[in-house]
Amino acid sequence: MWFEQCADLIRDMEKAARKLYSLRYQMSNGGNLSVRVPGEALMIVKKTDVAFDEVCADTLIVTDFDGNVVEGQGKPSKEALLHGAIYKTIPRAGAIMHCHSPYATAWAAAHDSLDFSTHHAALKFHGAVPVFDTHSYAVPKEYFPEITAFLAEHDGANAFLLRGHGQVTLASDIRMAAYLAELMEETAQISILSAAAGRPVSP
Repeated sequence: MWFEQCADLIRDMEKAARKLYSLRYQMSNGGNLSVRVPGEALMIVKKTDVAFDEVCADTLIVTDFDGNVVEGQGKPSKEALLHGAIYKTIPRAGAIMHCHSPYATAWAAAHDSLDFSTHHAALKFHGAVPVFDTHSYAVPKEYFPEITAFLAEHDGANAFLLRGHGQVTLASDIRMAAYLAELMEETAQISILSAAAGRPVSP
């Protein structure tokens, strides 16, 4: 039912996931992505233990926002509960992308927020990309309120970093969430290279 009605969304998820895999922003079978089913308290999310270059209708599953399977076979990604918590509280979130891109993850290891090394990044991220330290490879439920409160309190906030884990972006659709993931990685890379060159990282 939902797979048929959301065929276009699923194709967009496949394209976005394969693009980030080709860019080596997410290798192996980690990372996750999801989209909100329009008008429903449901999401389409990657199954656990599925690589980004394997994302397709067969490796996706439909769940409610509490991670309960509604359609499909298998288990949702470990971060499905975080995605659900964001969808519950942040109406503007139509899609979420989480990957372990190298520069963004490296930046989060030593900083509490992302420095905006370009005017473009400052504009697109609306001036706020914090680093949350959740002390785990999957975000525990006790950290959900802190993350969702930040997204709710900062108008237009659409990204955050997880120390020792990776980056998360959200947008109205998965195409834009993937663009933000690319911009996050580019921004972190420029910031790291600027610091190495002894130049200020602010635009």
